[in-house]
Amino acid sequence: MKPIFLFAGLFLLLRPAGAQCAFTPTVSGNTLLCPLSTATLSTETYDAYQWYSRAFPNGTSQPIPGATGPTLQVSADDVPFYVSVSATLNGCTEQSAEVLVDGLAFLPVTVLSDGFFDVGPEGEMIICQNQPAYLIALPPYTTNFTWYNGTNPIPGANDDTLKLSGPGEYWLTASPGECPNFVDALGVQITVVWSDVPGCTPLSSPEPIPQLPVEISPNPARTHVDIRLPDNTNATLTLVDAAGRILRREMVNDRTRLYVGDLPRGAYMLQFTSQYGNNVRKLVLKDE
Repeated sequence: MKPIFLFAGLFLLLRPAGAQCAFTPTVSGNTLLCPLSTATLSTETYDAYQWYSRAFPNGTSQPIPGATGPTLQVSADDVPFYVSVSATLNGCTEQSAEVLVDGLAFLPVTVLSDGFFDVGPEGEMIICQNQPAYLIALPPYTTNFTWYNGTNPIPGANDDTLKLSGPGEYWLTASPGECPNFVDALGVQITVVWSDVPGCTPLSSPEPIPQLPVEISPNPARTHVDIRLPDNTNATLTLVDAAGRILRREMVNDRTRLYVGDLPRGAYMLQFTSQYGNNVRKLVLKDE
């Protein structure tokens, strides 16, 4: 019997004190929330649970009262914060690694005006009757467009560009492509005056602005963008950021390389204007 006691003693000596459980809980689910949304986090099946939260970036982990089930609902109203879960199985308790719950944030809805118009003393758009003018919603709002004149939605006006066809108070609602269930509104109404001001010559009939053929590559881009226009064509290029700010305005020709390596990563609009027509193209800048 002595060898048996020696073997058992050796086993006890080699077994680490306070050994971990045979499992490690994990937290799964959407941890990057759209504005005004909620999500459900979950872990595997165990006997008991306690969820914890920790304020970002340097808070202390605290148990969440009542959060003792396999799932936890989190809200975009509370981000950013860390979450973990303590799980018990067969009397052994183990803590998961923390995950960061964060949220997406978007600039307000921004509209670019294009076409033929004057700007009045109160910022209103003054358009001669039958002169073409447009309102264009800028990224990141790329879906769920509804344009309004006053309180009335405009029938069929459900894309990013609205051709103005009369006076009014124009605005829109739209969603970012990443968060189609989040709908935001333009914070102001754009006043459009339909008038024959001095020097304004109305056209006899509406004529759409020709679309200038434009190719840009690569898109997404990192440092440079190659712009190709029809042969022997010059155009004015206006570079606009997602907030509607004009960053650059310069002349380009039928073969132009545009340096964009100094710009923050994100979405931009390239507006081309020439005697042969206009065009607006979306440009995305990424590091990869």
